[in-house]
Amino acid sequence: MDNNESEKLSNYSAEIVNDDEPLDLDIDVLLQYASCRLNRPCICARRLTRELYNEIYLLCFKTEPDCIARLSRELTHPASKFASEIATMKYVTQNTNIKVPTVYDWNGTAQNPIKTPYIFMEWLPGQHLYQVWYELTVEQKKCILSQIVKILFELWIKCQFKEIGCLYMDEQSSRDSFSATLTFRIGPIVNPLFYFGGRDFILNFNFTGLLKTCKSFMML
Repeated sequence: MDNNESEKLSNYSAEIVNDDEPLDLDIDVLLQYASCRLNRPCICARRLTRELYNEIYLLCFKTEPDCIARLSRELTHPASKFASEIATMKYVTQNTNIKVPTVYDWNGTAQNPIKTPYIFMEWLPGQHLYQVWYELTVEQKKCILSQIVKILFELWIKCQFKEIGCLYMDEQSSRDSFSATLTFRIGPIVNPLFYFGGRDFILNFNFTGLLKTCKSFMML
C-alpha cells in the first residue's frame, strides 16, 4: 500500500471494536470477490467496526468509488431478512428524496466465496451523531433535529401501507434489482423473535404475516 492509499484510509473515521473475536474471514478472498462482483480491482480492505450482528469493512478500489462491505456475524438470520432489508432500502430510494446508500451487490446466504451473507453498498461520509452531539451548539442541535423530523415525516407520508409486514421486491424485480422502477410486496415479518433459538422449526413462517390489523400484530 503506498502513502496515498494509507492517507486515504486514515481519513475514514470509525469506531473500531477490539473486545470481540473478529469474523473468520479470508481478506484475500474478500478482495477478489468484491473485484469480481463490482467489476473493478479492489486493492485493500479495512475493518471499521462491529455491530451486534455484523462487521463493517471499508473496501478501497483502484478506481472510485470505495464502498462498504457489511458482513453478517450471525448465520441463523434467514435469507429473507436480507431480502427485506434490500427491498426497504430500494423502496425508500424509489419513493422518497431521502438519501439511502446504493446497494451494489448482496447475498443473503453463506453460499458464496466469503462464506457469510453480505451487502456491498455505497459509502456515505459522516460521523456518528453520538460522537459529536455534546460538542454541538443549541442551534446546530435544533438544525439536526429538524432534519430528522423532516425525514420521519416524509417516511410517514410516502411510505404507508394497508397491511402489516416486511417489504420485499417481487420476483421480477429481485432478478433485475438495478432496474429504474421496481415493484414491491408486503410479506412475512422478519424478526429474531420468530427464528432465534430454533423457533423457525416450530413456527410456520407465514404465521408472521401478512397481517391486516394492529390487533393481529399484537397477538403474534
